[in-house]
Amino acid sequence: MREQTYEIRIDEIEITVTKKRMKNMYLRIRKEDGSVRISAPHQISDARIKAFAAERIGWIRENQQKYLWERERRGERPALGKAELAAQKQRLKKEVERLVKKWEPVMGVSVSGITIRQMKTRWGSCNVRSRHININLALLEHPAECLEYVVVHEMTHILESGHNQVFWGYMTQFYPDWRQVRKLLNRETDLR
Repeated sequence: MREQTYEIRIDEIEITVTKKRMKNMYLRIRKEDGSVRISAPHQISDARIKAFAAERIGWIRENQQKYLWERERRGERPALGKAELAAQKQRLKKEVERLVKKWEPVMGVSVSGITIRQMKTRWGSCNVRSRHININLALLEHPAECLEYVVVHEMTHILESGHNQVFWGYMTQFYPDWRQVRKLLNRETDLR
C-alpha cells in the first residue's frame, strides 16, 4: 500500500496524518514551526487516530507553547498557517467583545464593530466617526491587563479623538492603572 497523507483538526489544531507501512502510531511536534504530525499504520481508522490526538491535546498545546517561547527567545517569529491565524483572531475577538460589553456601560459609549488584525506600528486604532475599533493580534501574547488597557484606550477615543489632557483625564477616570500597564506593554516589546 502506498503512503497516504492528509490533514485533520482536533480542538483548532491542524494535524498532518501520514499512513504508511509501520507497526505503531507516533505523534511528533516539529520544534521549527510547532506543526503536529501523526504517523500511523494503514489499518488504523481515522476515528482511532483522532482519539489518539485528542487524548494528547494538553501535551500538544504545552509543547507547541514551549517551542514558540524558545523561538521567540532566539528572536524567531514563526509564520502562522491560515487556519491557525483565523482561530487566533477569533479567540482574541471574543475576548475583545467581552471587554467592550463590560466597558460600554461604564464609559457611556458604544462600539459599532471590532476588527482584529496584524499591525506593525500600533496596538490598536479607533475610527471615531464610525466608532469601530481595530485591535492588534499580537496582544494575544501579552498579559490580559494589556489587552484591557488597549481596549479602554481605543474606546476613550470615541469620547475624545486626540491624546490631549481631556483624553488622559478620561483614561485616569476609567482605568487608573493605565500608566503601569502601558509601561508593562512597552517593556515587553518595541511596538508603541
